[in-house]
Amino acid sequence: MDRKAWTVIIFCVIGIMLNAYYAAKNQPPPAVATAAPAPTPAAEKSPVAQPAASTVADSKPVQEQRHSITIGTVTWELSSAGGGIARAVLKGKDEIVLNTHGKEPVGALRHDPSGRDGIKYTMLDASSKGVMFSGTTKDGIVVKKTYSIKEGEQSDEHLLALKLELHNPGATTFAFDKFYLYAGAAKSLRPDDIQKPSFFWNNAGDAYNHDSNWFGSGWFSKNPLTFQQDFTNLRWGGVMSRFYAHIISTKDGVENQPGRLWSERFLVDHTGDEFNGTSGADTDYAVEGAVGLPPVELKPGETKVYEYEVYLGPKQYHRLAAIERQRSFVMFYGMWGFISRLFINLLNWLHTVTGSWGWAIVLLTIVVRLFLWPFHAKSQRSMKRMGKLAPIMKEMQEKYKDDPQRQSQEVMKLYRDYGVNPIGGCVPMLFQIPIFFGFFSMLGSAAELRGESFFWVKDLSLPDTVTHLFGFPINPLPLLMGITMFLQMKLTPQPATVDKTQQRIFMFMPFMFLIFCYAYAAALALYWTTQNIFSIGQSWIMKKFGTDDDGPLQKVERVKPGPAPVNPFAMPGQKPKKEKKTHGPRLGGGGTSSRSK
Repeated sequence: MDRKAWTVIIFCVIGIMLNAYYAAKNQPPPAVATAAPAPTPAAEKSPVAQPAASTVADSKPVQEQRHSITIGTVTWELSSAGGGIARAVLKGKDEIVLNTHGKEPVGALRHDPSGRDGIKYTMLDASSKGVMFSGTTKDGIVVKKTYSIKEGEQSDEHLLALKLELHNPGATTFAFDKFYLYAGAAKSLRPDDIQKPSFFWNNAGDAYNHDSNWFGSGWFSKNPLTFQQDFTNLRWGGVMSRFYAHIISTKDGVENQPGRLWSERFLVDHTGDEFNGTSGADTDYAVEGAVGLPPVELKPGETKVYEYEVYLGPKQYHRLAAIERQRSFVMFYGMWGFISRLFINLLNWLHTVTGSWGWAIVLLTIVVRLFLWPFHAKSQRSMKRMGKLAPIMKEMQEKYKDDPQRQSQEVMKLYRDYGVNPIGGCVPMLFQIPIFFGFFSMLGSAAELRGESFFWVKDLSLPDTVTHLFGFPINPLPLLMGITMFLQMKLTPQPATVDKTQQRIFMFMPFMFLIFCYAYAAALALYWTTQNIFSIGQSWIMKKFGTDDDGPLQKVERVKPGPAPVNPFAMPGQKPKKEKKTHGPRLGGGGTSSRSK
C-alpha cells in the first residue's frame, strides 16, 4: 500500500476516532438511568435465575414459575413474571447468557413502553416443545402467550415462535394503540469494545440502527434521551451488541403491518465485576428496546391473534439469511455491505477447507491482496515516475514562481511531454479503499470468530493479551502489526517532493495506528499484519525483478499529422474542394468593393 493510500486511510481512521471521542466527551448526565437498576453482578453470572416473588399491579406477591426449553446448544429460560424469555443461555463456544441486564423478560407486554408488564401470568402448559402463559390486563383483556420451537425449513435453535392472543370478554369494545413487546437489553462484552450496543428496526425493507452514543448527541441539535417512533410497515426491531442480537419480527415478514419502536439506554454497573476501574467502565451504556403492536380494537367477545418470532443469538450472516433474508440486514455492514457479504462467504468457505478461522483469515487476506496486485503495482510505478519528474518540476516552479498561471500551464505541459498522470497513484487507491472498509467491517462483527483460537490467541474476537506488565496488557499481534507497518513504509517508494517534515509524519504513522488499534480484536490485527507482510514481499519482488520501474524518464514522441485522407469517391482529375475562407467584417465603404486598375 503506497503513501497516498496510508494518507487516505489515516484521515478516515482519525475522523472516526475523533467522532467517537467527541461523542464520548459530550455524553449527557445519566438521567435516563433513573429506570429500575440493573441486576446485581452475582445474579448476572448465573445462567438460570432462582425462582422469586414478583410484584404486580395490585402489589400482591405472586410466586414466579419457571420453565426451560433446550434446543441444541441453547437453553431458553421462560418466566411467568412478565410471561416471557428471562434468559437465553448459549452453551456452545460462546458460553454467554443473553438479556442479563433486561429489566424484565423478552416478550413482556407493556402498556407503557418504559413501564413494566403488570399482568399476573399463570403457566397453563409446559413441555419440551413450548410453554403457555395466561393473564388478564387491568382493562380486563385476557392475554395468552404461547412460546414454541419453530420447526421446518427456516427453524433454528436461536429462534422461538410467539403466538399472542388478546380476548375481550367484556360487553364494550376495547381499543388501545400502545401495546409493546419488550425486546430485552443488549450490552457490550467489554466496556472498551469498539462497537457499542444499539437498537435497530426494519420498516418496509429498509433497515436502520443507532448505537448508545446516539442518545443526547448531535452536531446541530441534541438527540432525545428516548427514541420512540411510528412506522407504516415494521417488519422487525430489537437491540444488539457487537456480536449478538435480540430480534422480534412479524411472522414471515408480514407486509403492511404498522408498528412502533421504543428504546432507551442506561449505565451498566461495573462496581462489582472485573471491569471496575477499567477504560470506558464509567460510560458503558446498555440499550433496551420494545416493539409496538398494531392498533388493537376488540369487539365484545372478540379474539385477535398476533404471531411473532423471537431471535436471541449470534449475528452470523449465514444463520440469519437462512432463517429469513431480511433479518440478515441486522449485520449493518455499511455502504460497502456487498463487499462484506462477499468476504464473509469466502471466509466461511475457507474455514470449511482449512478447519481454522485463523488460517481462513490469513488465506482470505492473501486472496484479496493478489487480486489487488495490479492496482498496487500501477500505483507504485506511477509514484516512481512522479519522483523522477520532481526535480524538473521544482525548476519549473522556481522559474515561474511570480506567475502562478504560467506555472500551472508549464507543469501540465511537463506532464504531457513525459506522459505522466498526476493522479495515476490515486486512482488505483480509490478501488482499494472500498475493499479495505468492506473487509474491516466484516471482520469487526463476525460472531463466527467468538471463542476461536489461533496459536497463542485464545479468542479471535478479543485482544490477544498474553500477560500484563505493570497492569498494561501485552498484545503481540498489534505489536507485530506496528513493526511490519514500519518495515512496509521503509520499503515503499517515496516521491522526491516529500520534505523532511512529511517524512517524519509518515514514519510516525505505524505508531499512531498501533495506539488506535491496540485494543482491537485479534482477528483485525491478524488481517492487518498479514497484509503488511504480503505488501513487504510484494515490494521486494517488484524491486528484485524491476517491475516497479519503467526505466529512465523520457519524453513522449508525438506522431506528426499526415496528409489529409483521399476521398475514394472523387472523379478522375477532380481537384479537392477548397475550403471557403471566412472574411471579417468590411470597415467603411459601401456594399461593393472597388479594385484599382
